[in-house]
Amino acid sequence: MIETEYLEVKLLNGTIIKVRPLTLKERRHCISLIPSNLTDDPAKFPELYLDFQKKVIHYIITRTTPNFKESDVDNLLDASLMSKIINFALKDPFKEFFGW
Repeated sequence: MIETEYLEVKLLNGTIIKVRPLTLKERRHCISLIPSNLTDDPAKFPELYLDFQKKVIHYIITRTTPNFKESDVDNLLDASLMSKIINFALKDPFKEFFGW
């Protein structure tokens, strides 16, 4: 039997949470989180991009840890943890099939 894999993440405060890969429907939702005005004003790009990152990470984590707050993304995760969460939750299962 094959079961969903989980990634255990130790937050900066020592708490451990679990993250699972997203379904296709959830992956589509992540795409909808990209702000339409992301490239309109170059001066606002850094702030909009960081907000987008926070929303995606928050969305991923709350699939398995519903009480995780958006402010927790700012305070309990560093770039290394965020990278591992993104790579795990959004892994493309067809990547090897297409040779990407």
